[in-house]
Amino acid sequence: MYKRSIFSGEIRGIICCAICFFLLIFGLNATLYVSAASSGIELPILMYHSVGYNDRVHSAYLLSPEAFEADLVWLKNHGYHTVFLSEVIDYVDGKGGLPEKPVVITLDDGFLNSFTYVLPLLQKYDMKATVSVVGSFCEAYTQHPDPNPAYAYLAWSDVRALVDSGLVEIGNHTYDMHSVGVRRGCMRKADESVASYASALSSDLSRLQSMLREQVGITPTVFAYPYGAVSSEAVYVLQSLGFRAALTCSEQINLISPAVPEGLYHLGRFNRPSGETTVGFMQKVFGEK
Repeated sequence: MYKRSIFSGEIRGIICCAICFFLLIFGLNATLYVSAASSGIELPILMYHSVGYNDRVHSAYLLSPEAFEADLVWLKNHGYHTVFLSEVIDYVDGKGGLPEKPVVITLDDGFLNSFTYVLPLLQKYDMKATVSVVGSFCEAYTQHPDPNPAYAYLAWSDVRALVDSGLVEIGNHTYDMHSVGVRRGCMRKADESVASYASALSSDLSRLQSMLREQVGITPTVFAYPYGAVSSEAVYVLQSLGFRAALTCSEQINLISPAVPEGLYHLGRFNRPSGETTVGFMQKVFGEK
């Protein structure tokens, strides 16, 4: 009886040790996996505007095609992979993964040179970009075509061509709130009620969404704030209209976490100015030479 009791105790001890070992190994692995997944990834976003030539205008927002190409070469040589924001959204939703060292290239305003100069360079290096268009600009240049890439904006046919390339994703940059007047961009005015503001913003963004569905056959899920002018009340409007991500002008690296969609509504970007070398700009963003 005594020996049987000892034997049973030994068996129980072995089983307990085995269970502890199992929990230690697999539980630890599970913890590490969850931590790695929940910690998310760093996502830098670069912001461009006009890529072209204009001898009469010297602007911090006008970059030469040669400088833009140098930026693409730097990114490729340093192992970065361009992704669409729709891919980032899928990652957050648990519907897909992202490559190592992802980066997003964005171009605001919808200049014609996004088609003239940017698209051929994206094709040359097999890279992607998000172009956010202003509806009233596209409408005006569709009605009165102007092929000058120094200042012209994309017509609807140009937007379709960008989408058909498979290398460009289109974002909404408001239909007609890209100005500084009674309000700055799409910001809420000081004397404007929340209800009035929500109605005005919803009407403007919905108008461009409808036009893009009709003219291009797409419904963007990405919005870019004109001038980076953000109002906290705008997020609710964006969500109600089906937008999943919003681009600001806050210069910061984004931490994108799975199952945390709220983090996509305040994405920071680094403005790429002219007059700065590729190495200097990239070092500021990535800390790499």
